Amino acid sequence: MKRVMFGLVIIVAGMSVIFFGIREMLGDNLDSISELKAKGVVSRIINKAVSTSFAQEEVQQKLFDVEKADGVIRTVQPNTPLLNRMISDFSLLLQDEYEKTEPKKVRIPMGAITGSKLLSMTDMGTNIKILPLSVSSYSYESAFESQGINQTKYMIYVNVKSTVKIIKPFSGKTMEVENRILLAELMIIGDVPDSYVNVPKDDILDAIN
Repeated sequence: MKRVMFGLVIIVAGMSVIFFGIREMLGDNLDSISELKAKGVVSRIINKAVSTSFAQEEVQQKLFDVEKADGVIRTVQPNTPLLNRMISDFSLLLQDEYEKTEPKKVRIPMGAITGSKLLSMTDMGTNIKILPLSVSSYSYESAFESQGINQTKYMIYVNVKSTVKIIKPFSGKTMEVENRILLAELMIIGDVPDSYVNVPKDDILDAIN
């Protein structure tokens, strides 16, 4: 009887070692994939909030201050007071959307976790749940790029850091994900303006709720 019990203990101990070894080996891959999935879930919610707050064309045009001289555009810069107000309201709307969101169930194929082509052809996988919790910080930045001869595109982006809870088999984790979403763009046809105010994402607005 003692030998049987001892054998069972050895088997259980061996299985535990194998289980935790596999879990440790695959844990980093699962974390990386979970973060990408969380970023995608959050991105869809942010895009919905952006569409609600900034979708109207006249609103987008007001986000840029354009100065002309003799009919020629000389300066383009973000409308800072308006952007500060609207992004503050946007963050409150986004937080409200997070609070109304139910945990999103996402299935991750075992082939993606292990990198095995063989397992990728099976239905094996694991389920995780993603729940956005809060807007931890937000900021905006501007940029421009040439679109061809005498064409320049000016863009304003919002950067949102969100706290997200990821529930995995046998564990849970809270992490921060960052999304960069286009708010508005302005196409200038003609000579490049003499002055353009480029706003790095950390210099104008960095509000923490």
